[in-house]
Parts: sequence; C-alpha cells; structure tokens
Amino acid sequence: MRRITLLIVLALILTSVAPALAQEGPTGTFYAAWPYPLPPDGHLNSFATGGPGQGAGIGLYWRWVELPLAFYLAADASYEGWLAESWEFEGDDAFVVRLRQDAVWSDGTPITADDVVGTYAIGRILKWSEFNYVSAVEKVDDFTIRFALSNPSLVAQHLILRSPIRSMVTYGDLAQKALDLIASGAEVDGEEWSALQTEILEFRPESIIASGPFIYTLDDVGDSFMTLHWQPNSIFSDTVQFGEVRIWYGETEAVTPLVLDGEVTYATHGFPPATDQAMQEAGLRVIRAPYLYGAAIYINHDVYPFNRPEVRQAMAMVIDREESAFLTKGLSAEPVRYMAGLADSLVDLWLSEEDKAELNTYEYNPEAAEELLLSIGFTRDENGKWLDDQGNPVTGEYTFQAEWADYGAAAQHAVEELNDFGFDITGRAVQWQQLDEDIRNGNFVLSVRSWGAASSFPYDQFTGPLHFWNYTGLTEGQPGINFAMELDWNGEQIDYTALIAETGAGLDLESQRPAVAEAAKIFNELLPVIPLSMALTNNPLNENLAAGAPADDDPIWLNGGGAADNYITYLVLHGTLTPGPDA
Repeated sequence: MRRITLLIVLALILTSVAPALAQEGPTGTFYAAWPYPLPPDGHLNSFATGGPGQGAGIGLYWRWVELPLAFYLAADASYEGWLAESWEFEGDDAFVVRLRQDAVWSDGTPITADDVVGTYAIGRILKWSEFNYVSAVEKVDDFTIRFALSNPSLVAQHLILRSPIRSMVTYGDLAQKALDLIASGAEVDGEEWSALQTEILEFRPESIIASGPFIYTLDDVGDSFMTLHWQPNSIFSDTVQFGEVRIWYGETEAVTPLVLDGEVTYATHGFPPATDQAMQEAGLRVIRAPYLYGAAIYINHDVYPFNRPEVRQAMAMVIDREESAFLTKGLSAEPVRYMAGLADSLVDLWLSEEDKAELNTYEYNPEAAEELLLSIGFTRDENGKWLDDQGNPVTGEYTFQAEWADYGAAAQHAVEELNDFGFDITGRAVQWQQLDEDIRNGNFVLSVRSWGAASSFPYDQFTGPLHFWNYTGLTEGQPGINFAMELDWNGEQIDYTALIAETGAGLDLESQRPAVAEAAKIFNELLPVIPLSMALTNNPLNENLAAGAPADDDPIWLNGGGAADNYITYLVLHGTLTPGPDA
C-alpha cells in the first residue's frame, strides 16, 4: 500500500513538473525562408563559405546565432551595444571596446576578450576589411580589447562593432595558429599564410557554440526546412518571444507558394511585381524599406570591347533604367540616377551641387550611344549589328541567376535592350552559387549582381563591387571583374584603392567629402559596373504568424538594407515581434 501511495505521489509530482518543463523558454515558431546549402556543402564553420554566416549560409538569421559587438541603427547612425558595453577612440591611435560581463556562450562559458582577439586573429589571416584600418588587436584585460589603428577611421568603428564574435572553444586552435603566424612576421601572401587560410576555410566543427538565443546542429538541416532552437544562455534569451525558427528551403520560385499559402512569417526574397500584388491581395503586409544597393551589370574587364569605357557608357545609355527597375521589383525598385557608385540618397548627402553637376546621368538615349561608338571607330554591318574597331561583332554571353526572379528580369531586359541596339548578346540562366563562383574566377563576360552595400558609409558602397568582386578582395588567383585599380584619370595616375580608403579615413566626416566626390566622379566616368536600379524591400510579413510589428513610420524600418543590421533581426531579438494567433 505504501508503495502504491509513493507511486501516486511521484506521479502527481511529475504531472505538476511536466507543464513547467514544457513551458520553459518561449513558445511559437517563426517561419522564415532561405536557400541554405545542404550538407556537405553546408557546414558549421561560420568563417567559411557554406557556413551559417558566410556565402550561402543562413543569411540575416545568422545574427540570431552569433552576435556582433553592436547593432547599427540607420535612423540616427548610432549603435546599440550587444556584446559590447562601451567603446571609444583613444585619439588617432586606438579604438577600445569593453565587453559586458554578463554575456555567456550557449555552453555557459563567459564571452571574453580572448574570443574577440581570437576572432580577429582568424579574420586577419582571411584578410578582413578591418585590417585596412587596424594594425593589431590586443587584450587589455578579460573584458577590454584595444584595436591599434593604422588608419584612424569611422569605418574602422563600423566594421569592428558589426562583426560577429566566435567562441574560442570551437576556434581556439586555429586562432592560436593565426596569432603565432602573425607574431612570426610571415609574409601575408606567403605559403604559410595561404596554408593557414586553407586550413581555416576547410575546418568543419561538429557543433555551434552560440551567443545568440538560437542554435542548431546539422541534424536540424533537412531538404525541406531547417530548425533553429531557442537556447537559454544568450543576452536575448529572456526577450525573444519565439521558441524556434523554421527556415524553409528554397529560392523565390519555391518560396512563393509557401508565402501565399500563409506558411511563412517573413521572407527576404526578391519577388516580382505579380507576386507582390498577389501578396497584398492575400492580406500580407509588404514591408518597403530602403536598401542602399540594387541590380547592376557586372563586366569582365579582360574581355574586349567591354573593357573600353566608351562601350560601357554606351550600354548605360541604351538600357531604360526606369523600365528595368519596374520589371525587376515593381514598386520596390527605383532607377539609378547619378551612376556614381553611391546610392542616390548618399550622393545628395555627400556631394556638393557643383560636384553633382559634373556627373553624367546617362539618360536613355540610343542616338547618343550610337554617336559615341561611331566616334571610336565602331561600325554597323548590313544587318545593323555593331562591329568593333577591329571589325569583330560586339558579342558576348550575359549570365543571370536562374533562381532569382528579380535579377533574372533585370538581366533579360538588358539583353533585349542591347540586342535591339545592335549588339549580339546571349542570355543564360545559371544556378546562383555557380554564377557567383564564375564571377570570382573571371569565367564570364557580362552578368548581373548587386552593387552598393547594406551600409550608408561611402567606403562600403564603393568596395561592394570594386573589392569583394574584384581581384583586390578575392583569393589569390581569382580575378573577379578584374577592373584595374591603378588607373589613368584626367591625365593623372590614380590609386583607386587608396582613394576609396580615403573616403572612410579619419574621424571627421567633413574631411572625407573631397575623396568621396573624386571617387564618385571616377566611377561615373569609367563605370566599372553599370548600376541599373536601387532596391526597396518587398518583404512579406504575415501578421497572423507574428504580431507587434511597428507602424510604417517607425525608424527601425530604415534598417532594411540587407542581411547584417536588418530590422527583422532587431525586432525578433528584442521581443517586439511576438507569435501571432496562427504561430
């Protein structure tokens, strides 16, 4: 009898405990979508392509797994400390960051200066942009890091604060190798440096140690969706209102029916105008927040005659950018006006009226384009097709992303316009990861990719196409667009890389304006890429699955431009968005 009584008591205890356990942490599911890579291409090394934070990883949702030091708020160009408690410049010599002391990793270990120093040691081996400004990263104490500055700049602050920090429990061995190699004075482009780069990029950790409130393993990655799980040890674990994130697999074509059927809380895919209208008719809220980038024609500068600036200028005048923008994203794209390598809004902010007057806006004018080509010795054959000054047809292949409806539309429109003008261009759809690889390796003639950057800093705007897709910022042996950064402009030899660096140099915005203006004028004349449109988001938000979204005039929507400091990252982590009635 006593045994039965004990069993009953035990059962009552378990019954009372079970609900409590079930309620531990938030409930509800946030349904996202992303074309994440499947294993083995997809892995858990966030430093390498295919990992959660790189290349074809999980995009903006990475910030829910690995946090940066701070989050950039576009509305007033300020920063909200996340892993960092405070930061300051020490004159022109250093940028000092102090970590909050209550932040821990998902395994319970504290987040310390060792994690920051180790992250940046690996970053230096990988040639992160921070090291255009930073000469050394030093631990002052367990929670203080000193970034010694070789080039004092507000861009240095921007880059440092926004780079996610990794756990040295995972990456410590590689970080130590990096620190030893740096201390040895090894050549940056030497064999040892390259070998360590390869070792870092090929590293495949068995698990993630997260600083954000969500975590996942490779077992959570499926063909249809992957799942991020809430974890209790993040600084945002008590504020986030979702217990899991389900990320549907797929690009625009695959994701669209899920969105329209009410299976997606939020999606970042570029949806064509017809889908945009259908989303509105389905009762979805379409968020139209500003990007600072858009579609552009990328050009292989090793291929004649497209490596001639006059040809690129003519191309800019025969493509109707207003029509291109509408076909790309309907109400969620605007034609580029200034063609200066900066988002139009930034041109207005940074350049004087006199500087802007010197910019060629390349209005739609096929007649002017024809005059330009005739002036450099080009001719037309009996069929009206253009021949270059060597008598060869102006021909080439234009590749575009098979899965990206918006960029695909931009590319096909450009092909039609160029062919109507008399070029002989063939369009070809390519799987998007392959297209990116082809551009990096210079295996293309014309292609479509983003220009600009998800940043209001002019430096970031210029380096988007001119660094990350050019030989200056790629792995050795990858030419990218191969646009020469040592160039002759107005009879003067210009180091364009150095000039762009000057656009972010110093701690005084006013002192940067002359460099920004000159860099913009050079871009405008030489058109290393041909900007077509500026994007606005047309991201559907299903308010039956997520409640609490701010009004349309809330300043957080200005954080719309890309995967880094995206509004959805902020709203979910801060608990502003909560599970809706159908979540």
